Amino acid sequence: MNKLIEIPKGDLIAYCLNAQGPVMESVVIREIVNPLCNGYPVTLYQKHFSLFHALYSIKNDPAYYKYMVHIHPMHIVIRNYPVCNKCIDYNPSTDSFCEDQTVDGTYCAFHYNLYAPFKGRIICDPLNEFYSDPYNINYEYSDELKKVYSGFTKYIINQRKVEQALSFFSFSSMEHCNKALLQKRYRELVKKYHPDHYHGDTTMIKEINAHYTLLKEIFVV
Repeated sequence: MNKLIEIPKGDLIAYCLNAQGPVMESVVIREIVNPLCNGYPVTLYQKHFSLFHALYSIKNDPAYYKYMVHIHPMHIVIRNYPVCNKCIDYNPSTDSFCEDQTVDGTYCAFHYNLYAPFKGRIICDPLNEFYSDPYNINYEYSDELKKVYSGFTKYIINQRKVEQALSFFSFSSMEHCNKALLQKRYRELVKKYHPDHYHGDTTMIKEINAHYTLLKEIFVV
């Protein structure tokens, strides 16, 4: 069985807070994880899983709720949330918070209305569930994991197209979309614009399918 690398949360938080911008996973592994291996043979997956397990542990721990934790292989970010009633919505593409005046102490009017449909609902985050369970470090050679990695690669190569597709389906960022939500939105749009219906739109259906084909290869869980 693979062994989880114990990464001190305080050291990881301090490193990310002091970084000048988002940090790639490979850099965090080199700077934080590798020195903890003590020369023992450790696979790249063990390092990857141990790092993401530590990041999600920070994100899920009430003791660290004052930090915004953004987790992605290409840009890992830990920031202090804005204060003084400034909007806390984080945009990973600009590495910045909205910081407009809030209406509820958390979000500005725009983001409050954007997230209102999800208020009070439990949002499923399969990646959080996967990396939060230390036993899953043993899934190194599973077909499911290969699909996740393939999705990451697809995102990296087609980032701009992915962002356009997310916007098309009314998702503000990767963090607000998963497989179940994508499928739900896809069915809604297909039902609305299907050519067999009154006011159906064949061109729109083609666009819906094109965006969905791209995103379903990324959101595999």
